[in-house]
Amino acid sequence: MIARTGDSFRGVARARSTRRDRIQRAAGAFLATALIGALLWYINVLRFDLAPAIVLAVLVGAVVTLLTWVMSEESVRLKPAYWFATMREESVRPAALDYRMLRLRRDLRDATERSDRVDEIFPVIKELAAERLMANHDIDLDAQPDQAAAVMHPDLLKYLSKPPTGTAKRSKRDIARALDRIEEL
Repeated sequence: MIARTGDSFRGVARARSTRRDRIQRAAGAFLATALIGALLWYINVLRFDLAPAIVLAVLVGAVVTLLTWVMSEESVRLKPAYWFATMREESVRPAALDYRMLRLRRDLRDATERSDRVDEIFPVIKELAAERLMANHDIDLDAQPDQAAAVMHPDLLKYLSKPPTGTAKRSKRDIARALDRIEEL
């Protein structure tokens, strides 16, 4: 109990010191901006009377102070930006150029939007379900259909029990539900 209390006092003291440091940094930024404004007015770069020059310097100081404060608050959560890809990223080709992904996108589009093409998505979904059943439950979908039916969600079972016949469009909602249920396996 005493150690926790001591830790909490240290945490409060640390928070106060960081708050005090932030205030000091903000005041320093504001003062530096005001001094720079006064210097610019003195050497006649700011071609205003004294009152507008002071107002302008105070406004610029407020903006710089706010920017400094926001940057100090948010810098903890920022991640560094890298402008160049790492060697690993450069060696992997983009997904847009992967012929398997292009074919899968085309087959999915054809299955849901066209009624003149054979459904090529159903075998892929059935294979995914079979792989997931084998990996997670050690059940073979084709050899043990009763055990597979006991594990699978009714939506997935309904989808897999109705293979496509003909070239009719498939429902996007049914495909999405089947894929969601495969994720749950």
